[in-house]
Amino acid sequence: MHRAGFTAFDSDGLQPAQPPDNATALPAGPWGYLGTEAATTLGFHPPKHTLPRPDAAPAGSGEAYDTARVDCDRQAAERLGSPQGPGTELVGRLFQESLKAAGQDARVVAATKEWAGCMTTAGFEVTGPEALPQRFQSTPEITPAELAAARADADCTARSNLAGLWFAVLAGYQRQLIDRNAEALTAQREAVRAQDAKLTRLIAEAGTS
Repeated sequence: MHRAGFTAFDSDGLQPAQPPDNATALPAGPWGYLGTEAATTLGFHPPKHTLPRPDAAPAGSGEAYDTARVDCDRQAAERLGSPQGPGTELVGRLFQESLKAAGQDARVVAATKEWAGCMTTAGFEVTGPEALPQRFQSTPEITPAELAAARADADCTARSNLAGLWFAVLAGYQRQLIDRNAEALTAQREAVRAQDAKLTRLIAEAGTS
């Protein structure tokens, strides 16, 4: 941006000061519902967050500025690159395999059945934990019925220990898959580290230019 003539450019001013923490994540999933407090306020809707806007328009704002930003973003992406390829595809495939294996595991199946029975007793007929988010997220606003279902979900998750089992079983399958694909995953890890080192170098070079 400096070479393009915008010497006052420092940042776009749109990034939040702190990265989001786990409280911003949707607590419901195949593991049930995590967090009684979230259940009483969020239901199955994710928190609403908006990025802060800059106090003032960046120096030089306008069509030329926007064009330069697009071009600079493109150049940065080309220089940085990404560790795409077989390694990235493998990581995604193994993750999906671990999810499928966990969902079919007898321990998770039994806990899910217990969870469903608890939900039925609470007055909610559902086939599985993922059905509730799908049902309620289709509505724009949080309703009292949704909050009631979320509270029941959180209670039944705790009673059946569904979340504890689900995450433990998932981690076990993932460790097995990591061991079976150690060589390829090590290569992918090194590719990511090389990319991080390249990014650090490019930032340092930009700071001295």
